[in-house]
Amino acid sequence: MPGARSLSAEPAESAWLALWYDRRAGFLSECLTARSALLADLASPRAAQDRVLADIVGISASSVHWREQGYDALVASGPADLAQAYREFLPIMRYDDFVPLLEREARTKGGVLTCSPVLRWLRTSGTTGTPKLVPYTQHWLLAYRMPAIRAMWGTYLRFHPEILAHPYTTLDTQTVREDAGDFVHGVEHQAISNRNPRLHDGDWNPPWYEAPWFLPDVPRGHEERMYHRIRQLLGRELRYIAAINPSTLISLRCLIREYRAELVEDLRQGTLRGQPWGAPDPQEAARLDRLLADPDFRLTQVWPSLTLYSCWLAGSAGLYQDKLDAILPGVDRLPFMSCGTEGVTAIPVDENLVSQPLSVNQAFYEFVPAEIPLGELLDAGERVETLLFDELVPGRDYHLIMSQANGLYRLWTGDIYHVDHAVDGVPWIYFVRRDGVFHSFTGEKLTEADVTRALRQGFAELGLELGLYLCGPQWEEPPHYLVMAESSQASATLDGRLSEAVDRALAQVNIEYASKRDSARLGPIRVRLVPNQAVSDYVESRRTQGNGTQYKYKPFQQDTAFVHQIPAP
Repeated sequence: MPGARSLSAEPAESAWLALWYDRRAGFLSECLTARSALLADLASPRAAQDRVLADIVGISASSVHWREQGYDALVASGPADLAQAYREFLPIMRYDDFVPLLEREARTKGGVLTCSPVLRWLRTSGTTGTPKLVPYTQHWLLAYRMPAIRAMWGTYLRFHPEILAHPYTTLDTQTVREDAGDFVHGVEHQAISNRNPRLHDGDWNPPWYEAPWFLPDVPRGHEERMYHRIRQLLGRELRYIAAINPSTLISLRCLIREYRAELVEDLRQGTLRGQPWGAPDPQEAARLDRLLADPDFRLTQVWPSLTLYSCWLAGSAGLYQDKLDAILPGVDRLPFMSCGTEGVTAIPVDENLVSQPLSVNQAFYEFVPAEIPLGELLDAGERVETLLFDELVPGRDYHLIMSQANGLYRLWTGDIYHVDHAVDGVPWIYFVRRDGVFHSFTGEKLTEADVTRALRQGFAELGLELGLYLCGPQWEEPPHYLVMAESSQASATLDGRLSEAVDRALAQVNIEYASKRDSARLGPIRVRLVPNQAVSDYVESRRTQGNGTQYKYKPFQQDTAFVHQIPAP
């Protein structure tokens, strides 16, 4: 059996192997069918958007809130004018506007915002404040979220069918199985990446659902869970590693390096954390020990069979690309979908690593040009005109407003997307930044995109490659911004020239920054180069048990505390 040791060595594995083989054909068919459905909708995007909006109105019209507000009158609107009537009738909402309604929904377990039972409450990754309550309804699960995930995996399987060659080909770190630790009125409250327990026959059920490294009894802590994954897949013909964030792939390699002695000993003895697990493999233990003696070892040496990895690769996540190329040279890449807990925005259909098509069958989407101060207008109670998907202009940025079939209607997500180009009338987009996330001492409103662009220009001027960076405000007289950026040529002698180059570039990128610099209200940005792994190690140190799967790298920091925790060259 390819990729598997003898069943006599690991008696318990026979049951899950049988389940894997029983499930493979069905899983493949479901994923390719979902991909085909997505491609069909992308070929007829207006019909897809009309269908989604009609479904949202249909599943919500009889709910308590819609009847209280009179929104159920929309049922009388014909298909031709439903989109216009919907935008005129229902207000644009922010998450906080929904909180009282969600609290009512939590008590009734459905029926307030939509006429489908709430099976689970989804929590955000907890970047700020109290984790949100996003209703995970049965209708949303079956008609939207599962088809989205299957369509994405359909793309992976279309380009790399070998990832289902045998039970050990795929390491899925995108999802986990954990017993719920939090409840809201008796209903689980957990991350979207947690697929435990299955809620319906149509719920997520990949062939590896019962694999020993995917079970709920695997430790919850990031390092311990990763150790179990690594140990059980060493010596196997692993073809594909699926992740959400690129930092997970970097962390995987770092943990192999950190736990070299334990992994080698477990392989040699046939144990897992010292407990009996399988057949001893002294040959693989010796090979791994020799390999890990080289501090620059690559994941393709640990698993020479690797052919594919996937993760976010656009926006700030793209700053990981050089690191990924170093540890996964020659391995194909495919992007993870553009999404949040609140909903899916773009699903990969090909090998484009920058942008992907708006997922027209996942939500009803509206847009507002990013330069419009949407928050201020909503605060003032002003009416805001929105654009539909076929009214967007390539090259411009837009606020995203989306309506989901889980009851969250016309939700201003706070996300800003860039329209790269359009294909058959469908915009191909990528996430740029969060609205309102900027640094501003004197009104310059410096965004992450501004700083990244200026750093790229400044680094290129000196012939350097930009890696991960952190940027924070330094309160001095005058105030200025401080950046610590990774570079293979880290040297204090370069810092001054680089700072000047980035300062010039930033003045070109942001005219308010230029004005404040000219008037001496802002000091010049200061850039300090640090060794290649320094920022990455700092970022990984912030990962916690609660955010391990969805943990995100954020270049913008609220202060410059990181300066004292990152070693200088």
